[in-house]
Amino acid sequence: NLFPSSWKGINGFSQFGGYHPIAGKSFLQIKLFGKIFPMSTDRIAILDLVRIFGMVFVMFIHSPVDGDAKSSSDIFFLKYFIASGAVPIFFLLSGYLGARKIDSASLTLAKYAQEKFRTLVVPFLFWNILVLLLVFAAKYTGFESSFRGNGAYFDVKLTFSSITSALIGIGRPPIVYQFWFLRDLIVVTIISFLICRYLPPIPLLPWLLFFIPLPIAASMGYYLLGYQLHSALPPARYPSRLSSALFCFSWVLLGAAIVFGWISMPYPLQQLGSAAFIFLLANSLSSTSLALRLSVFAPSVFFLYATHEPLQTIMAKAWQALQMPGYGTLFCFLLIPFIVFPCCAFANLLLHRACPRLMPYITGGR
Repeated sequence: NLFPSSWKGINGFSQFGGYHPIAGKSFLQIKLFGKIFPMSTDRIAILDLVRIFGMVFVMFIHSPVDGDAKSSSDIFFLKYFIASGAVPIFFLLSGYLGARKIDSASLTLAKYAQEKFRTLVVPFLFWNILVLLLVFAAKYTGFESSFRGNGAYFDVKLTFSSITSALIGIGRPPIVYQFWFLRDLIVVTIISFLICRYLPPIPLLPWLLFFIPLPIAASMGYYLLGYQLHSALPPARYPSRLSSALFCFSWVLLGAAIVFGWISMPYPLQQLGSAAFIFLLANSLSSTSLALRLSVFAPSVFFLYATHEPLQTIMAKAWQALQMPGYGTLFCFLLIPFIVFPCCAFANLLLHRACPRLMPYITGGR
């Protein structure tokens, strides 16, 4: 039941450790240039894989390479069907892993809010302030024209209202546009804490929220569903790898039928099914050595989320500028994320070595 992994990569990087996926225990150390970084011994390996797959699918969603169901059905299938549950799975994970603290009688609302300030608000503000400073530096040094078009970075003006809107995400996405997730999660975690602590259980509440067309309603639905699954689906009760693989195969067939227009599905159900697909894909692959080696990068996922854009867009623009063949193809769509992912993960490890005191603040202690 123990799956060790040991390998060496480039530039002195190595990892060694092992997991017991069902018991949810792991031992792991990452060694970088002679320095050892021990990781938590209370991680659930399958959920670490969920983080990795979820992050890859988020990168698919944010890919500048696009396509519709007729001209590029393969890209459309991956980006708009398979990956559609990538963000919901992170709300589900947050609720699932946060349930134990919410249910702890010793944890007050003040202490809970203080923890969320450290793990969510501080990194949210850090990355948005950093990008705002870079945007204004580009504006006033003449580099704006080289990067304009990569999101809404250069729509910010040097006024209090414009800066505040870009920093917090009022009336627009935050300046780091993918951080709308953190903005919503900050609100969702506090409201969900109050709901779970002070209201009687409402089993159908998450499902009702999925179909309410209000801001953060669906996000809160996923978080509360994750909270409910914490007690209903502990690691010892995860589905078998065979049943997980059968679901994944069936979901792929269903997606093909939807892409070709043979059937249709309400989008909230598609997102839920895609989130289930990501979890069960991780579950079905949990015993493979390659998957377990990938799972050690799970603590880097927050840094990956913060830095993968605009890096993906810059790479796509470089591909076009150099007139390299294959832009807009499935090969290009897949290659860019799979280059960006290891680059960002390795940068995270380097920064942990170079700035060990800073990194807990900019990654929320991850």
